[in-house]
Amino acid sequence: MENYHARSVAIYLLVWFLLALFYNNLFQLTLMLAAVILLNYRLDRLGSLKKITSFILPLAGLIIIINGLFNQNGNILLTSLNIFSYTLPIYREAVIYGGAMAIKLIVILAIFTAFNILIPVERLMDIFGPYSNRSILVVAISAALIPDMVKRVHSINQVQRCRGLQEPGKGLLERSRNLGPLFLNLLRSSLQASMQMAEAMQARGYGSSKRRSIYQVQKWQRRDWLLLILALVVMGLALVGWYIGYRYHYRPLEQVSLPVYNWEVMALFCLSLPFLKGGHIWS
Repeated sequence: MENYHARSVAIYLLVWFLLALFYNNLFQLTLMLAAVILLNYRLDRLGSLKKITSFILPLAGLIIIINGLFNQNGNILLTSLNIFSYTLPIYREAVIYGGAMAIKLIVILAIFTAFNILIPVERLMDIFGPYSNRSILVVAISAALIPDMVKRVHSINQVQRCRGLQEPGKGLLERSRNLGPLFLNLLRSSLQASMQMAEAMQARGYGSSKRRSIYQVQKWQRRDWLLLILALVVMGLALVGWYIGYRYHYRPLEQVSLPVYNWEVMALFCLSLPFLKGGHIWS
């Protein structure tokens, strides 16, 4: 999907994100999780997603435990816990709903991981095109500086350790005092990099004219229209289902274990078509 326009990919992933927010059914979210994991596997063999599993999985388990213990909405009692002479009932609906919310969290984070791979920082300006303003430029520059700052912290830390200027320390106050030179050098290098970027922007004539020039790398093609239409059709079906009450209800605990309609499964399947063939189905 790297060959698609950045704007069509952003809208496509936005539909996945909105569907993840709308759906509460455990089976629906499980299908979405399988599809989004397949997308990340197609992109980088789950390399980026594996980096955040160390805190995603414990957080998902914590959501299930907290929801099962403290959510008292349900009809089928699984078990009861006696804690300090207090009976704490655990209902099946609460556990299922907690599992659905945990899967929803994983799906949302996986969607953002795919977004970072498909639309890197240098392509953020392509989403808005000629309608991008200074705020979009500031966001793009800030997002680009964060990884560079992390690398700069690591290099400064290694240099100070080699020179024996930074020692771990015993107490919290001593460790905090030893971090002072690290932050000072990081501030100095960040200001120097900011001055160099400002000089480069001035040399390229940024701000010299109200109407800026535009360099468009990618063109909107037929496959981008097809991807956009597919995303909007699936989103429309989801909104219709929400409106007529097929899948969404004001009491979601009663909805998590109901069967899924066939057209909803087909909608998710159609939404997965662009990457089921490796992103070349409409090339």
